[in-house]
Amino acid sequence: MLSIKDPEKSGFDKFFFNDKFKCAFITHSPQYAFGKVSQMKRHNMTDEIFVLLSGIAVMLIYENGIFTQTVLESKRSYNVEKGTWHYLALSEDALVFVTENADTDSTNTDTIELENEYFIK
Repeated sequence: MLSIKDPEKSGFDKFFFNDKFKCAFITHSPQYAFGKVSQMKRHNMTDEIFVLLSGIAVMLIYENGIFTQTVLESKRSYNVEKGTWHYLALSEDALVFVTENADTDSTNTDTIELENEYFIK
């Protein structure tokens, strides 16, 4: 079977899944917008691998009270280790490939509301 990215979908679009891992494309949506960041997440059971294929993407990491912004370079892989607070901001034309454990969901993912909003430009 051949799976193809649906250009009409936005956000997290899973296209491959087995009992060990899943692969998806992420495209721009309000969940991945630039600007005000008020919420971040972390996965407790999996690393996440991100590869920017087109557009602009910025990964925001929050560790030990410090924010770090990384502009992703096209076609390079970025590993966000399990337990790391993160947020991904995408331009409207961005396409990002992501893979993580198959069982990653809200039962093993934490969300934090930021006391002070952070802005990604």
